Amino acid sequence: MNIKEINSKKLFKEFEIQIPYKDIDDSINDKINELIPTVSLPGFRKGKAPLNIVKKKYENNVLSEVIEKIVEQNTKKLIDEKKLKPFRQPKVELKKYEKNQPVAISVKIDLEPQIEVCSFDEIELVNRTIDIDKKRIDENYNQFINSQKHYHKVKDSRAAKISDKIIANITTKDESVPEFLKTQNNMPIVTDSDYQILPDIGPILVSKKVKVGDKINLKFDLKEALKQKEKKEVEFTIEIVSLEHLHEFKITKEFLEKNNLKDEKDLRDNLEQNLIKQYQDSLKQIQKKELMDILDKKNEFDVPEGILDEEFNSIMSRLDQAKKDNNLDEDDKNLSDQELKKRYKKIALRRVKLAVLMQHIASINKITVTEKELTDGMINYASQYPGQEKQIFDYFKKNPSSIETIRGPIFEQKIVDDIISKVKLKNEKIDIKKFEKLNAEVFQNKEIK
Repeated sequence: MNIKEINSKKLFKEFEIQIPYKDIDDSINDKINELIPTVSLPGFRKGKAPLNIVKKKYENNVLSEVIEKIVEQNTKKLIDEKKLKPFRQPKVELKKYEKNQPVAISVKIDLEPQIEVCSFDEIELVNRTIDIDKKRIDENYNQFINSQKHYHKVKDSRAAKISDKIIANITTKDESVPEFLKTQNNMPIVTDSDYQILPDIGPILVSKKVKVGDKINLKFDLKEALKQKEKKEVEFTIEIVSLEHLHEFKITKEFLEKNNLKDEKDLRDNLEQNLIKQYQDSLKQIQKKELMDILDKKNEFDVPEGILDEEFNSIMSRLDQAKKDNNLDEDDKNLSDQELKKRYKKIALRRVKLAVLMQHIASINKITVTEKELTDGMINYASQYPGQEKQIFDYFKKNPSSIETIRGPIFEQKIVDDIISKVKLKNEKIDIKKFEKLNAEVFQNKEIK
């Protein structure tokens, strides 16, 4: 084995290993010899075929397994010889493979950083609870009632009016329009909704006094919908299929029973508790953000350069795509490429640093996610999609790596909870106005989100 160091940084090493082809060939022969007793070839008794003939037939079948094993062995040998402490599994890539030539592999290794975690009892955090006034509770209740819209089919032949729901078929012959806009059958259009599938289509149809059975052609500027800089007028044919009028929502016995509620007071109490929970969840996110800011400032250490480069490149790749789609964040649009790189290098560094730190804290405190917690997390996730629970569990079963989307947040929250249990907490009750101000202050700086 010939080792050549290609790249060397404080917490990153890259090597090229050249392995004599004889090592590969010997391993292939060993593997073929294991197969010979089970092989039957024409002209030979079972298990009696010569090595060279069996090898000619089966060499390609065992080649990938042999190379994988040799690469693994040589990577381990490299790490042992160089006395390296990898932070994660080394990235290994087969660079060159030609018969009767040395095999070249690339090995990239992120090294373990030296971390001394700050003392948690030196950290002070505020444990906030929300104080919601009666006015806000009543507003929330009224918003819920107003959101429970019911529509009944219009029986006479009147024209559409504001607050109606129009059911329409929408088509265009313009090939540049995305498929989801090109043809829509039985599309509901709520005329007074803030959301319109085509710009102001609801109010426009009302102004045209459309009725059931009408078929009209209208032009719409899709500049905003298609995120284009120039005006993009497209003609659509709109056929009015049916018309429905808004019916006032009333709390009925059937509604209460369907939602497992005793009476209107029970409904009010449930809505109030849900509102409080929403605010408390937001306050937990604020507290977590404040904790991350403190951990970032109080813990200084080098991060593995390979992981940092990966995170930065991933961010920049998404930014490049956002540019092509004309979908950059507003506060990014006026920055030069150099300024964008500077901003997101800082963001990448913070993300990697905190991720490494949290992993280290979990390791020294032996924090893990139990199978029960993982199962509960999957059940909770599936419950958000009623009727699709079986499909979701089947997907997780067929795609084990996707379970990390469940494990990750649980793992992170357990680490955060463990830290918070050891810091100094100051209790504070705040009102809605103070919450909104605090939320804006904590999350206004994109550099440290």
